[in-house]
Amino acid sequence: MIVKKRKTSEVDWAGIIEEKLLPFVERPSRYINHEINSIHKNWDDAVLRIALVFPDAYEIGISHLGLKILYSILNNIPGVIAERCYSPWIDAEKILREKKIPLCSLESSKPLAEFDIIGFSIQYELSYTNILAILDLAGLPLRSKNRFGKKNPLIIAGGNVYSPGPLEPFIDAFALGDGEDTIRKIADWAIKKKNDNSFVPNENLLEDLAENIPGIYVPALYETIASDDPAQRICAVKSSSEKVPFPVPKQFAENISTIPVAENSIVPYCEAIHDRAQIEIMRGCVRGCRFCQAGMVTRPLREKKSEKVIEEAVAIIKKTGYEEISLTSLSSGDYSQISDVLNNLRNQELFPNAPVSVALPSLRIDSYATVLADTSKKVRKNNFTFAPEAGSERLRKVINKQLSNEEIINTIQSIIDLGWLRVKAYFMIGLPTETFEDIKEMVELIYQILDLKRNGKKSPLQINISIAAFIPKSFTPFQWAEFSPIDELLEKRNYIFQNLPRKRVKISFHKFQLSRLEAIFARGDEKLAEVAEMAFKAGCRFDQWTEQLDVDKWENAFAEAGINPDNYLKEIPMNSPLPWDVLNYGVSKEFLSKEWNKAFETEETPSCLNGKCVQCGLQKWNACSLK
Repeated sequence: MIVKKRKTSEVDWAGIIEEKLLPFVERPSRYINHEINSIHKNWDDAVLRIALVFPDAYEIGISHLGLKILYSILNNIPGVIAERCYSPWIDAEKILREKKIPLCSLESSKPLAEFDIIGFSIQYELSYTNILAILDLAGLPLRSKNRFGKKNPLIIAGGNVYSPGPLEPFIDAFALGDGEDTIRKIADWAIKKKNDNSFVPNENLLEDLAENIPGIYVPALYETIASDDPAQRICAVKSSSEKVPFPVPKQFAENISTIPVAENSIVPYCEAIHDRAQIEIMRGCVRGCRFCQAGMVTRPLREKKSEKVIEEAVAIIKKTGYEEISLTSLSSGDYSQISDVLNNLRNQELFPNAPVSVALPSLRIDSYATVLADTSKKVRKNNFTFAPEAGSERLRKVINKQLSNEEIINTIQSIIDLGWLRVKAYFMIGLPTETFEDIKEMVELIYQILDLKRNGKKSPLQINISIAAFIPKSFTPFQWAEFSPIDELLEKRNYIFQNLPRKRVKISFHKFQLSRLEAIFARGDEKLAEVAEMAFKAGCRFDQWTEQLDVDKWENAFAEAGINPDNYLKEIPMNSPLPWDVLNYGVSKEFLSKEWNKAFETEETPSCLNGKCVQCGLQKWNACSLK
């Protein structure tokens, strides 16, 4: 490896930030650096400098396990520096602009524009204005084409890349699927290009990236047409050369037990949204819920070996001092080794300094087996959380949530007997085929739970109900569905409010206008880039935070762009091309359309866990053990 020195910025941005920013923001701990286990490498000795950017507040981003893993992987590559940056909160952005301070990385306080690559980790559709704010605060042109041919960083995005159209004019390249192997390949490729003095963002460089790194989607390399759906979405139909794939296949780690983990997880000074150790025990889900994007795009299901989980748990507790471990996955109860892991985590000899509790944040109610009940003393009993999603058995069959009222009641009774005092339940309204009868059955189900007893006496159980509007997402059987009109959602919300007792039931609703905006961008195309840019210029930030969403600014942005947002909310014809057809996440469009039709027949599709392949498309990749 050839190490080429580069002159360090002569401006002491760290000192300027300490003097002119930190004393004047509400939470300086978001920007102060030097957290426990953060990595500091010599800037001038590096060949490649990568800024890992999370476009949300620090306390959200510092909790993100994927970013921690990529940070660890990159900093273990000789000659590579990876540093972090999070969206500055509104008060900090104002000061940065007033004082003309560029947005800098945390570790070295280097301006983002001085990095070779800026890698965004996208989690939500409503983070797009934050992404634009970060580019602007870095002093970079927003549009990819305006950065070409100049010494600007290469802008790559990964994570939630399931309908990237609205971001395509701003991002140079998208990385699809699991990023652990892809990030290494990108780093090796970039080092070679830098040593050849050919690392200058332009179409030639991006074409070379797309040709040589699997799973890379470069929007500039594809021809497009307008579809015939109500929104006339812009869809890619052909790549620029035979070497550029169409569609672009996602990448996935076949063996997650071999993925390097962030044992030296960064411990923040402020309270994070998930302030505990995190260990991924399983990746993927094959339950087949028809509304669930994560369950479709993260297939196949892969488990981490139980001994690896225990090894990681011991290491991360030792190096962070946390007293709680979260075992993360899409459906922790489906993890075949969960009993073994929970029993081993009971072993106090592994954690001599203090007892360690366990959180299971994604436990399906129908997988709450006796084995989990037997080990429940080890599991934190703050809230028992479950997600019926739909209020009636009929509607749960429509969405393929294979869960009966009897299973719900029996499981809640068992957790009451085990000592839980609070239950949190997640529901959606506005699902395909939903009627008011389904809403009434939801209310009746809550009353049945309230009537449950403990030791023959009335249970003191408290129920928190969170209700959100259904949002049709790409790569799901419901990707063609309409988003329910707001007035219908409000009518159903009012009925639920009026017919549930407020003494033992706490009800919270997601803001429907926020869900509506998310639905627009979740199935958006590149035409919405202009809307996002206008909303950014109008001051929209942190749009996924209910208190920050400014609906009027967004409506003005749609009007200025000449786009009717309602067209993006209508049902999409089945035969219409889709903007995300250029991406291949493994599950075939044929399978999704069959599931769409089965939903309207109230026909369920069994989980692959029963040993029978449902022919979702992944079998063509030899990606699962079922054929």
